[in-house]
Amino acid sequence: MEFKEISKLSPFYKEQVRLLWNREYPYVIKQKSIEDFNQYLGLLKDKNHLLVIENSRVLGWCCDFIREGECWFAMILDTEIQGKGIGRNLIEKLKKRHNKLNGWVVIGENYLKENNQTYKSPIGFYKKLGFTVFEKEKLNSSILNAVKIQLKL
Repeated sequence: MEFKEISKLSPFYKEQVRLLWNREYPYVIKQKSIEDFNQYLGLLKDKNHLLVIENSRVLGWCCDFIREGECWFAMILDTEIQGKGIGRNLIEKLKKRHNKLNGWVVIGENYLKENNQTYKSPIGFYKKLGFTVFEKEKLNSSILNAVKIQLKL
């Protein structure tokens, strides 16, 4: 397994990350096209991507970026590599560059993934890593229930 850090995704990696997103995130936030994904990425400033690659396949993506003067991140791991310390490793890499990390985490077990399996919220994972959960700071979305998390070093 290879970890690759890049500031700009190539078209090949961008499509790999989009497909990973669609496999692992709730279906209600599916990136239907590469144009949709480009639009999402275009909203993120000062991006750094960390890819987890095996056999030319992206199995993990972590992106840190600046929003409103603070560092935020998004992370997706393929189901087959979850629970193996890779997510923790990616967060450790982010902690070396930032003294505070912010993110949104989907809560609740009432979302389905593209394959009709239940989406399992990673909120417990982030709590184990020491993130604070701000239950009252919710994502302003009618289709997705998410709360803000933060890690201060």
